[in-house]
Parts: sequence; structure tokens; C-alpha cells
Amino acid sequence: MLLGGFSAVAQADGLRSYETTEAMDRADLKFIIQAVTDLDPMAEVFHSDDMRILQVRSSAQVSDAEIRGAIQSAGTQLREGTPDLSAYTPSPALDSPPVYVVTGNEAEDLARYQAAVAAWNQNHADQQYEAVPLHMNDR
Repeated sequence: MLLGGFSAVAQADGLRSYETTEAMDRADLKFIIQAVTDLDPMAEVFHSDDMRILQVRSSAQVSDAEIRGAIQSAGTQLREGTPDLSAYTPSPALDSPPVYVVTGNEAEDLARYQAAVAAWNQNHADQQYEAVPLHMNDR
């Protein structure tokens, strides 16, 4: 029974993304952070450089609708659905070393990194990279 409860909490701990209808300013962000942390005091709120994408990490069992409601109660309107974050993922320059990019989906991030490492290692026998990123070596 305890394992089932832990599993439910582990699934609830995730990064959720939201797209605003207009770019936010710092005051908007302050009100959003307050509204979200009122809902879950341990929540973390992140934003894109252009202030159009919000990401919320919540460890509490808070639904997507509750987080959306909190953000909208702060006066920020959100687009429906989940935003396409591919525009925010940097495209590597040709012939640049592989870079691990965190998008919130660790399995996809790792697979993308390992594919980049394999391509790099194939073309650069004298500058080999490890398939496991440095930050994962201590796991």
C-alpha cells in the first residue's frame, strides 16, 4: 500500500508547461509565482527568455486545471493545450560538440544527447564524448 502511495506522488512530480497569450512582464510573473505557491508552497515557477512560456514543477498532487486556474487568477491568460517547446530548444551549430539540453522529459533529453554523441564520435575519432552526460555519472 505504501508503494502505491509513493508511486502516485512520484508521477505527480513533474514539469508542466503553459503558454501565455501575451508576453508577461516581471510584475505579472511575481503575481503568478504568488498564486502558484499559494496553491503549493513547494512549487517552482520558471519562464522562457521571451516571457511567453511558463513551466511549473509541483510535488503536490495539484491538477493541471488547478495550476491553470491559479495562473489565470493572477491576471494572465493562457493558450489552450500544451505549448510546443521545440522552438525553445537550441539547434546546435554544424560540427559543434554535443550538448545535453534539459526540456523536462529526461528520457527524450538523454536519447537526443546520445544520438548527438554518436554522430559526433563517428566524425571525430580524436575527440570522443561519453554517451552518459557528466551530471548522470554519480547516479
